[in-house]
Amino acid sequence: MNTLARNFSHTFRRFFTASVLNIIGLAIAFASFFVIMTQVDYDLNFNKGYKDYQNIYRVEVYPNDDNGWQTWMARPLCELISSSSPHIQALTIVSSFSGEVEYEINGHSFRETTLTGFGNFMETFQPEMIAGTADALNIERNILIPQSMAIRFFGSTDAVGKTIFEGKQADNRPLTIGGVYKDFPENSQIGNYIFLPLSPNDNKDNWRNWNYNCYFRTDGTLNPDELSKLVYKRMAELVPERVNATDDEDSSEFLHFTPIADVHFSKVDNKSASSRTTVYLLLCVSFLIVIIATINFMNFTLAETPMRVKSINTQKVLGATVGSLRISLISEAVLISIIAFGLSILILLTLRGSGMQDLVTADLDLMKHPILLASTFGISIVMGALAGLYPAYYVTSFPPALALKGSFGLSPKGRKLRTVLVCIQFFVAFMLIIAIGIMYTQSRYIRTTDYGYAKDAIVVGNMSWDAILQREAVVGELSRISGVEGVAFSQFILSSSDSYMGWGRGSDDKHIQFDVLPVDYRYLKVMGIRITEGRDFKPGDGDVYIFNEAARQKYPWMKVDQLATPGDFPVVGFCENIKYSTFRNDNDAQPMGFFIYGKAYADWGRWENFVNVRISAGTDKVEIIRSLQKAMEKFTPGHDFHFRFMDQVLDNAYRNELRFTKQILLFSLLAIVISIIGVFGLTMFESEYRRKEIGIRKIFGSTTGEILRMFNKRYLYILIGCFIVAAPFGWWIGQHWLEGFAERTPIRAWIFLTSFLLVSAITMITVTVQSWKNANENPANSIKTE
Repeated sequence: MNTLARNFSHTFRRFFTASVLNIIGLAIAFASFFVIMTQVDYDLNFNKGYKDYQNIYRVEVYPNDDNGWQTWMARPLCELISSSSPHIQALTIVSSFSGEVEYEINGHSFRETTLTGFGNFMETFQPEMIAGTADALNIERNILIPQSMAIRFFGSTDAVGKTIFEGKQADNRPLTIGGVYKDFPENSQIGNYIFLPLSPNDNKDNWRNWNYNCYFRTDGTLNPDELSKLVYKRMAELVPERVNATDDEDSSEFLHFTPIADVHFSKVDNKSASSRTTVYLLLCVSFLIVIIATINFMNFTLAETPMRVKSINTQKVLGATVGSLRISLISEAVLISIIAFGLSILILLTLRGSGMQDLVTADLDLMKHPILLASTFGISIVMGALAGLYPAYYVTSFPPALALKGSFGLSPKGRKLRTVLVCIQFFVAFMLIIAIGIMYTQSRYIRTTDYGYAKDAIVVGNMSWDAILQREAVVGELSRISGVEGVAFSQFILSSSDSYMGWGRGSDDKHIQFDVLPVDYRYLKVMGIRITEGRDFKPGDGDVYIFNEAARQKYPWMKVDQLATPGDFPVVGFCENIKYSTFRNDNDAQPMGFFIYGKAYADWGRWENFVNVRISAGTDKVEIIRSLQKAMEKFTPGHDFHFRFMDQVLDNAYRNELRFTKQILLFSLLAIVISIIGVFGLTMFESEYRRKEIGIRKIFGSTTGEILRMFNKRYLYILIGCFIVAAPFGWWIGQHWLEGFAERTPIRAWIFLTSFLLVSAITMITVTVQSWKNANENPANSIKTE
């Protein structure tokens, strides 16, 4: 151990730069591996925290070509599935939307996500109860809350029987806590919400309201295909108008039963869902980063060979065995790798509160990932041993007499090995930079394209219950703020989602299917949406539409001042197509209608979830946010109205794609850095090995520039070869990522050219700087040692 410590200390001091670069490169690689593997673990284990998750399914349905595959279902269809097989142990029917609801508890206001369903709808997911029972959901106005929420509300889990109030206590809508359940893992489909039962008679036997999601638990022996055929056949008998045919072959084209573990990767109702390909790509790249860092480690160790071979073989002459020397060298490499792992832990702890958390969905708390942490430590030991193995065998393979004399060299085989290792690093760097270039152009396209409304002038804020009840006072209060040009309300935020509330109206050849966005009469003017025919909304309007041009093109019978379809509401105007949903949809072909609720929907309650504020150009963004928040607190003191510009809305709408882009960007930078470190090590090795050749060339008249060109020329050929091989792979990664968008930018040639020039320029500079010393050295110094 003393010998190991002495040799390590001596080597570290003598080759300080190389040792520091080794440790830093490995530490960054281990830290990156841990961070990205938390994301991989999060995705691959999504929805696996439920008891016997293998027996839980989500129902997906294809009602017609306009809707496509969806999870929205009618309650009778869900109940039909439940009664169609004895193998179904429990079935859950829940509302499609689980939004935030305001509650008052002991004088304090909270906004919590609330999921509603029928009866004990949690029987399918079988939460572990801390107190009370899940059967409490069979009683109206009884709720279940998670353990963390109970502690936040009451300071303990002793919450059964206590009361909270929906909205304000003065509204007298009490809810009784019937049970407290243990928090589900953060990567769960049904999260840690307030669970609230619906009235048992809501939409019972109503085949027209498709507003529910359905999950069920089986006994493990269910045949999903047989169930699909049976349900389809029974539905064809009960409601033949809801199916297109009656033969069994069409059943698989009407119903899908998706295992709950696969829902995370399903694009049905979630076009931004994670991709297995993306997850596996991250998994491969994570290991690749560690491997190329280890390759650098090996190259550095080999680069030190000319300087260490005499010392090592002197020990052989003095009696040290080859085996003991090899073990010592391998142990030294492992020790460096362990030190790098320790440094990676410090990096993770230091950066935990920084933007690193934005790279992944999972929590980066080290203590929450003990197995991953132990695995990373094990990998550091294995990689250290592998990095030291070949150099240890190589450096001890020379006959002592030859080594001490100083006349030794490297075999062509060893040189090819190191060149191949550097080629792998260049390949990874080119591949990732091309991919990130494609992603950058699409991200820029999303931010800079014309949305059809005044995107850059809009600030969006959430509404509180008190503010909703005083919405006209809110308009007056906000309008007095300097820089505010208009205020309007909406149920949804433009460009924030793939889909909104879908309505189907009419029948037969006059059937229309469209997204509906409820707004107030000021909305289109505030947002800057241009009317193409008819008029804008006006005060006093109710139960009227303004459709986009895509709706008029698809349903040409719709006219201004006429009913949208027989038995529906009138159309008062048409507006330009706008980017109202995400770029995952073709907004220019998707029918959409703005709607003002009137008497027909008087019993639907308040819908003004968001306030939209238009500000004038040049307004201080930080100050306007502060002013809006302060003004709104007059209606609900202390409430966070979460005002944000549309840029933040877009970031949230594309959070999965942006997260993956950031991950690839990180790996691209690391790949470049680690590759350059590898080039540094290889050129250090070659310049030391070729000192005699350089000296002879200079004696025969070669200039410093010619020597440098000799080194750079070789690397230029390597770069060209690696680029040709890597370009298709980079294009594939980028193209796969772009497939998630219906509206996308083309892949430009400049992306490939830029990636080649960037890596080549950095490499050439590194080679030139590293070779400069030996290229300018007095030839006598290198020749006399031979």
